[in-house]
Amino acid sequence: MLLQLISKLFESDETDYNQYDIVIQINDKVLPIDKRNIYLLPLNELLLEKNYGEISGGGVLKEEPGEIIFCDIHVKLYDEKITKNILKDIMILLENCGAPKGSKIIIEKTHQEIPFGKNEGIAIYLDGKNPAEKEEEYNVDFVQSEISKRTNTSQSTERYWKGNSTTGLYFYGQSFEKMNTEVSHFMNAHPLYKSARIAQIA
Repeated sequence: MLLQLISKLFESDETDYNQYDIVIQINDKVLPIDKRNIYLLPLNELLLEKNYGEISGGGVLKEEPGEIIFCDIHVKLYDEKITKNILKDIMILLENCGAPKGSKIIIEKTHQEIPFGKNEGIAIYLDGKNPAEKEEEYNVDFVQSEISKRTNTSQSTERYWKGNSTTGLYFYGQSFEKMNTEVSHFMNAHPLYKSARIAQIA
């Protein structure tokens, strides 16, 4: 499916893609230090091994309250011609690293977007509408541990965001529906967390 999509893009006019830079936008609410270990280091190893190019920058995009929307990686390719194999190798690697659905490669010169990603994501927002004294009783470590066990989403890093009155916890796995069912069971079994808001993020 992925290779068919890339092939279709190149069938239109291959010369349109003869430029250097691509931006890899990963739909993962991961902290910058963890992005380095999860995505940057493996990608850098691939680029060097295949002599495709090098990482030239990147960062994270945040909403006004400070919650991460996505992270991106800028890549400078050595060859002027961007081939199907280069894009395929990069996307397969990042999917193996856990890149969620909603991720994409953006070819800067043409602004062409090529979607990729396999995992789905769920966010749990511990509701800031609770009284302050109740919020202090939240045990974030307990919630992360229990949700990871129930959803079978053991992660190499904990994904979270702490706002002024809201805490967001993020989990990525094969099926949002299955994760949502398990999260709902957990919330119903623990009254303190029943007001938490659940959202699909990938």
